[in-house]
Amino acid sequence: MTPMTRVGSAVMVLLIAACNSTAPPAPATKPGMIDMKEPRRMVGTENNVRVDAEIYGEDMIQGASISIKYEITNQRATPILVADLVAQSNYDPDTRTVTVDIGSEIPGEELLPRLIAIPSGERRTFTTGANINVRMPINSPWTPKPRALQLRVNFLGDPAPFAMLVDIPERAVRDKKLADELFPKWVERTETVTTNALPMRWQGPRTSGIEDTPPARRRRGPG
Repeated sequence: MTPMTRVGSAVMVLLIAACNSTAPPAPATKPGMIDMKEPRRMVGTENNVRVDAEIYGEDMIQGASISIKYEITNQRATPILVADLVAQSNYDPDTRTVTVDIGSEIPGEELLPRLIAIPSGERRTFTTGANINVRMPINSPWTPKPRALQLRVNFLGDPAPFAMLVDIPERAVRDKKLADELFPKWVERTETVTTNALPMRWQGPRTSGIEDTPPARRRRGPG
């Protein structure tokens, strides 16, 4: 795996704000199963972890939030961990697909996120919203527009090194020494499940110029 530049301004702002709360909310879980008969459903199974998801609506609107309900089923013999962070979106113009990233991000310079455990054989249901921010020129009629959306769930496959962060009351804790210690372990133990891409209608802003996107959070480098 290639070395990574440890930058994460967006996630730092998010986590610093979370740390200032004296009574942070519980993880965004919601009872109720995914409707397996729903035709607009996304499914992915990798590394003995399954993800089922439903998208509320058929449109992607630049700058707007899209609601997603998803289930993570742990089919392994050991627990997995998912970071309690806000979902982020990114766009691949080659496939014309927007990917919503959920879960285990790389920790920041000092702050570490709360982790949610999913025991062996169990399933947890979550709801989230992801802002759609696609950077591309929109003046040209030949510019390919986004036409599909998929979900990518990141998780930690080895929970042992991260036990101190599981179900902590805070959304994040400040500990530079621990962040530095966990950084390489986080990179090595992060795994992903990517669902199928679901066709969507693109509803970008009807103005000229460049569609903007916020800075990316720190991520793993290419493996």
